Amino acid sequence: MNENTGNKTIEDIAAIAGCSVGTVSRAINHRKGVGEKTRLKILKIMDEVGYQPNAVAQSLSKAKTNTIALLIPEFSHEFLGKVAQAIEAELSEHNYRTLLFNTHWNPEIERQKLIAAQAQRVDGIIMKPSVNTVDFMKNISVPTVLVSHTFGDDLSYVDIENEKAGFMATEYLIQRGYKRIAFIGGKTNISMSNLRFEGYLKALKQYHIPYYPEYFCEADDSISQGYIYTQRLLNLTERPDAVFCMGDMTALGASKSAYEHGLTIPTDLGIMGFNNDEIAELPQVALTTVMQPKEQMGKMAAQMIIDKIEHEEEVYPQKLLYKPEIIVRSSTK
Repeated sequence: MNENTGNKTIEDIAAIAGCSVGTVSRAINHRKGVGEKTRLKILKIMDEVGYQPNAVAQSLSKAKTNTIALLIPEFSHEFLGKVAQAIEAELSEHNYRTLLFNTHWNPEIERQKLIAAQAQRVDGIIMKPSVNTVDFMKNISVPTVLVSHTFGDDLSYVDIENEKAGFMATEYLIQRGYKRIAFIGGKTNISMSNLRFEGYLKALKQYHIPYYPEYFCEADDSISQGYIYTQRLLNLTERPDAVFCMGDMTALGASKSAYEHGLTIPTDLGIMGFNNDEIAELPQVALTTVMQPKEQMGKMAAQMIIDKIEHEEEVYPQKLLYKPEIIVRSSTK
């Protein structure tokens, strides 16, 4: 909603102050997330230019709708889908309605969906950002909680200790005798991928295992991507003897490639997954993997956003990181 007085708009105030529209909106409405120095600067500019917020717009923005926007990059992904289900169930228990938005891992679509969500006057937003960037912050002026993503000191979030998880998974493979460990990770512009990769590198360094750049693959968590990149790895002159995958779907693709090469799992190739999807438990798969507590993460994200909405002035950014756990099956020695 575009607030204005005369020729001046809230966008003009943001431009003069050198901050986002969301920051100006929070300053005007006395919401947390704005430093006192910035708030005073914005109020001073408003006074100098004679800007007065539209009283009707303010009234509408403060009207509670009991609606939460949930932005997820891919609802068909088992991990993200389970998290979304847990969020929706918890919000429903507290009489909140959920508006679902699929962002397809596309930052521009995400930006558009954020604008659309707030145009529907949602009370809050829960989101899994599509990339590791601060740009999405420019389009948020309501209470927000991130899930499966960490972000500085300004926002609440629920995630797993991704760096520790990357270290633990790699350490486990090393302790089982694997020496040439490849990393089939997610996109480098996603925080969880970078953190897991950092953990992987730390484990290699601690155990004096060499890192080979050709063993790093940037892939989506899908069977097809796991298959394609494992094919490349297994065609190297010195192929890896283990792969640490960003997700269980990637690991399934790696298994398919290994079988096609006539390799035995776990003797010739150890495979480590991530998420502990339901399919990982099947006897035919029996995948060693890092477990993420999907339901708990979703439920906690929902509780956080409710707390922020209903006790806004008292609640500071909350940060919760779950400890990773390795589920041992037969895809590793």
